[in-house]
Amino acid sequence: MSKAQSLIEQFYQEEQERLAQESTFTPIDVSVSSADMAMINTISKRFNKDKGVLVREALSQAIIDMFSALEPVERKMLAKDADELAASIAAEIAEEQGLSSVEETGVNWVAQDKQCIKDERKAEKEQQKMQDELAEKILAELADKNTEEAVQPEQTIQAEETSEETAEESQESIASEAPFSSDENDINESQEAPSNNSIFA
Repeated sequence: MSKAQSLIEQFYQEEQERLAQESTFTPIDVSVSSADMAMINTISKRFNKDKGVLVREALSQAIIDMFSALEPVERKMLAKDADELAASIAAEIAEEQGLSSVEETGVNWVAQDKQCIKDERKAEKEQQKMQDELAEKILAELADKNTEEAVQPEQTIQAEETSEETAEESQESIASEAPFSSDENDINESQEAPSNNSIFA
């Protein structure tokens, strides 16, 4: 088989898969605003995408987001109900098309619920980690502030002690450099005074 023949065979296979998948789709009539329709047309034109496929994918993602926003207990119950209803719809489609069964497409809601639980736990851990890091940062800043406040009075006391020591040393230096003492002055005066026993008396 040539490469061109293999390519045609691949096209047939893709078509069968697409038809099999589309056979499980359930039609729904939806009315949208003119603004929404304009954006759908613009996006589909920009990316050369079928408008029906674009709307289907957008709606599917929106439903998943809505499902994720449900309360955990209610989400679990609704997931089970939705999966049971999906199986029932698939069985009806198979009966209409004369098939024994058709493969269910789309989201398995019970599995999606489990994924939501995992995502929520991960988010909680990340949030707790951020809170712990913030608390540690605040405690560290408070500890640094307390240390600075404790060091400042000690530095002030040391400065005052140094100032007092300098003053004392200055006074001692002045005292050591003072003129002769009173005793020395008396001795000098007695030596300079004239003697009463002078021969001229």
